[in-house]
Amino acid sequence: MLLWPKGVRVHTENAGGNMRSHTRLGAWVSTGLLGAAALATPLISSAADESCAADGTTKFICGLAAPEDLIHIPDTPWVMVAGMAEGGKHGQLYAIDSKTHAVKTIYPVANPKVKFDKKTYGACPGPLPADTFGAHGIDVRPKGKGISTLYAVNHSGRESIEIFEVDSKGAQPSLTWIGCVVLPEKASGNGVVGLPEGGFITTNFKDPADEKAFEKMSAMQITGDVLEWHPQKGWSVLPDSAMSGANGLALSKDAKTLYVAGWPGKDVTRYERSGSTWIKKESIGTGILTDNLRWMKDGSLLAAGQDANMPAVFQCRAPACRVGSAAIKIDLESGKTSRLVQYGGSDGFEGGTTALEVGDEIWFGSFKGTRIARLPAPK
Repeated sequence: MLLWPKGVRVHTENAGGNMRSHTRLGAWVSTGLLGAAALATPLISSAADESCAADGTTKFICGLAAPEDLIHIPDTPWVMVAGMAEGGKHGQLYAIDSKTHAVKTIYPVANPKVKFDKKTYGACPGPLPADTFGAHGIDVRPKGKGISTLYAVNHSGRESIEIFEVDSKGAQPSLTWIGCVVLPEKASGNGVVGLPEGGFITTNFKDPADEKAFEKMSAMQITGDVLEWHPQKGWSVLPDSAMSGANGLALSKDAKTLYVAGWPGKDVTRYERSGSTWIKKESIGTGILTDNLRWMKDGSLLAAGQDANMPAVFQCRAPACRVGSAAIKIDLESGKTSRLVQYGGSDGFEGGTTALEVGDEIWFGSFKGTRIARLPAPK
């Protein structure tokens, strides 16, 4: 999804207990679509952020910065959250205790751990400079014994996938940076999924230098594709993957089926592994600007996004207009879709990007604001 240009000053506590502050500034917004008046308008009032009060049955977790993507850390009560960097700096990775809702900032932190795997990521220039990190899509793959691998799309300092080791054996998860892969020229990542044999797949949302990219998406013109990277082979493009606004990804447990969210196309496209390549199959319409994809406990696919059309995402300004959020449940056996939950928005939350099943709730992330919305899951 995209970033908004200007917001409020947010204070969060990092893993070392220190307070950090930053002003959220947009990095990707097309000013031609938003207009100068929109750029000057704050998105959310500080009073709304401070209260964190429930909106009917919708509750919130507050104190984050643009919590765009959410995913479970396997076999733990923790949810990993990617807080987008606006203005090119200060993106965050959070861990939220799904039982207590306590928020911990786990990256960047003072004296970050580094264990550079040069054998796998030899072309990586090295760790990012301090306070240079712009999180976007994330994926976590378990390795066993409380250790996982985190893949994080980054836009700050370089267009890259940053790779971390996640240690969940302590009181809270901790990260060790182990390497990176710089994206090809004219590519900007969005979603990412790790592969069991090593490497990963990421969506190329758009050319970061293309100032008309969002106009092209509004017209359903091609802006990117889907990329695969392996340590031995490097980069390759998935066949027949050119699309407008390629967004979130989901990979089946056997790693033989890949699902790709088409943001402006309001759909999800299936690819099947065939030897060392992929074959494009059918697309399923969702009826929403399909952003991120997450698995549900029953094996269904949960597609989340903005319950709006392209113009509304750029033009809506609260309180006169808000961008709604919706989560669409996809039965992969039948191909049928159903609207699981929806939320019209409030002063503190709009424009959902990710929906994650957490206990008896559905958690929504957003590309802007300072909170996660918690909606009751249908029974």
